[in-house]
Amino acid sequence: MNKKYLIGGGLVAVIAVAVAVWFLFLKDDAPDAVDVGSANDQLDADLAADGDGGDADPDDGDDEGTGDDAPVVADGIDGVWVVDDEVGEFDFESASGSFAGFRVDEELTVGAVTAVGRSGNVTGTVTITDGQLTGAEVTVDMTTISSNDSRRENAIRRAINASEFPEATFTFAGGVDVSSLEVGGDAQSFSIEGDLTVAGVTRSVEFDIDANVRDDGFAVIVGSTGLFWEDFGVTPPSAPIVVSVADDGIVEFQLILAR
Repeated sequence: MNKKYLIGGGLVAVIAVAVAVWFLFLKDDAPDAVDVGSANDQLDADLAADGDGGDADPDDGDDEGTGDDAPVVADGIDGVWVVDDEVGEFDFESASGSFAGFRVDEELTVGAVTAVGRSGNVTGTVTITDGQLTGAEVTVDMTTISSNDSRRENAIRRAINASEFPEATFTFAGGVDVSSLEVGGDAQSFSIEGDLTVAGVTRSVEFDIDANVRDDGFAVIVGSTGLFWEDFGVTPPSAPIVVSVADDGIVEFQLILAR
């Protein structure tokens, strides 16, 4: 009987360890890549939770979108669009609000996972003039990067030298025709080239973006680009359980904009 209990107890322990390993390392809990449809769905949910349709100031009942807390609703897509910080507060799990970050494949001693890091502290503007994207400036606070595994967050900040270079920036200067965008219309795809600065190193990169201008005064832009970490002088962090980290990855962003 004692032998049977010992064997049974041993099996339970093995199963418990296997479950713990799966949850800690093998369970791929990385959030999905940015997607304009998902971003719009999440924004709808955030607006509903706030009890605000996005085009009215809840304080004064004005449906014209002229309140201080409301985006300005205007005809056409031209204007200066600012990263909104009132609706859709950043949440890592739900991919709510505006954020920017990266995705990279890791090979652990117990299997492969996707490491994701994102910062919700994003500011910036996008300017459209006569249907042309004439400028964009986006700044990301790299000291506030969060991850799908909190144990890697400090290592990430060290790898990108966030203490010395707390901000990453993307600057676009040049004309891209975005006149196919219509207020309330479907999302459109574009490519934009600009200067990305990470860890004090600036490189020219090209982002593939999807964007739409909603009829509630908001615009949504998501984008991504592939790059090699060494181009920015970044050495991927390592740990005893990490066998290897891919030398390339994806930089991605999601912006909720208000005119």
